[in-house]
Parts: sequence; structure tokens; C-alpha cells
Amino acid sequence: MQSFTKDQPTTSIEDLYTTYKPHLFAIAYRMLGSRSDAEDMVQDLFISIHGHSNENIHNTKSYLSKMMVNRCLNELKSARKKRISYVGNWLPEPTVQLGEDRPLESAERHDTISYAFLILMDKLTPLERAVFILREVFAYEHSEIGEMFNKTEVNCRKIFSRVKKKVDVSSAKQVSPSTRLVEEKELVTRFISAISHGNIQSLVDMLTEDVVLIADGGGKVSAAIHPIYRKERVLKLLSALSQSRFPVSKAQLVEVNDQPGVMLSQDGVPTGVICFEWDTHTMTMQRIYIIVNPDKLEHLAI
Repeated sequence: MQSFTKDQPTTSIEDLYTTYKPHLFAIAYRMLGSRSDAEDMVQDLFISIHGHSNENIHNTKSYLSKMMVNRCLNELKSARKKRISYVGNWLPEPTVQLGEDRPLESAERHDTISYAFLILMDKLTPLERAVFILREVFAYEHSEIGEMFNKTEVNCRKIFSRVKKKVDVSSAKQVSPSTRLVEEKELVTRFISAISHGNIQSLVDMLTEDVVLIADGGGKVSAAIHPIYRKERVLKLLSALSQSRFPVSKAQLVEVNDQPGVMLSQDGVPTGVICFEWDTHTMTMQRIYIIVNPDKLEHLAI
């Protein structure tokens, strides 16, 4: 059994941090939809336990996970109040991988780190989100989850079952077979070429008729305040984006939450991230998410 004691606080905390940081970060990021907030949560958790004696802990991983989830629940209550005054659409903070850089490689279940999954989680209540993530993503037993929230195993099963009916996890995972991943990259490359050169009409066959575009500027950068529905209106907005941001901006193919996406930059500074949800039957874009709120791009580097 691992424990953190007053006799060896530094060594013990360092061991715990090295062992459990990836797991705790993975929980927090899925719960909060924010890399920066998740990183702060992990740091604060380990600061809070430094120097404390917990010799009666029988399952360190479960204990720390419970602490993390409770912190996230409190943060979500505060965040929902802040959302009331948030300007425009709120979107999760993206994770961008460049080349071989894979910052989430130690996180469990990459198929549930997709941007679509984070969007789905934001539609759930904090408790629903916590139960669902712990069970679906990290395979905790219902009895373990019940102990974390002082609920019965039966109650947790009911919550999980209710959430399963609310969300289509298969679509959120968006696990791309190698052949489809290649096709997605080719389509995103075409998208980049179109917006970079103002050839927006070349995107007509790449969008579903009921495509939706959602942008998040947070009131700090010009962005559509409301979702844009239907192909014709989305094309008009993309045309305006192309004319206003290029050629001063650069668009490059990157991985956004483990899927092909776009990073915009100007003079080497990231200015936006674009990611997509696909109609997998027709391989056309059915959701386009544009994140340009600078607060959600601070962690990115080129």
C-alpha cells in the first residue's frame, strides 16, 4: 500500500505525482473540457496532500481519483455560473499534437478524448459526467464509484444507464480506421487549401446539408455569437473568414484531440483551432468547431 506521510513527504509525493498525474489529468480534462484548468487541478491536489499522513488508505488510485472528481464537481458548479456571462458559444479547450508530440499518450482510452466526446460531456450534469467518465472511460466498478459519491451501487448503475441513453458514445469516440484517417486528412488538407486561397466553393461537396458551425471567441476575438446552421450560411461565413484572416494567417494540418484538424497562426503565434465531426457514411463534415478565444490557445506552441 502506498501512503504519503510526514516522515517522507517529498519522496512520497514525488512518487505519487509521477505515478498518478496522467490518470488524474485525464479525468480532469474530460470533466472540465479545459487543459489549463485540468493542469491546475492536478497541481492543487498534490499541494493539498503534501505533508499529510494517510496511512489508512487501501486504494491510492481510487482515493486520489475521488479527490480529483470532487474538485472538478466544485469547479463545474462555479463554471456554470460563469457561463451565464460568457460571450457567445463556449467550447472545450482543444489539445493539439504536432508531429510526434503526443501530450496525452499516457491518458486512458484515447477514443474518448475526441472533441466530439468533450462536447457531449458538456451536455450532462456534473454528477452524470463524473459517473459516466469513471465507468465508460476508466472502467471503475459501480461499487467503487458509489463509494466515491456516497451512493449505492444500484444508484450509480441507474445514473450510468440514464446517461448511456442520452448520448451516442459510438459517435463521440470517432475511432478512425487507418483508411478513414487517411481520407479525413485528405479532406482537411482540401479544407485548408480552400480557406487559404479563397476557393470556398470547392467545399460544397464536403459539407452535409445540415452542417453546423460553432465558433468560440469568448468576447475577446470576433466570432459568430450563435451557431450557424445549413450549408449555404456556413459557406458564407467560411468565405468571410477566408477573406478576413488570409493571407496574413497560416493554416496547417495538425491533430486536434487525436483527429485531423487545423491550427491557424500569425507570425508564429497560434490564433485559432478548427476541428470537425464527420458523417462517417458520406465522409462529409457535419459539425465545424472554431476556437479563437486566446485564453484557450495559450498552451499551444508551434
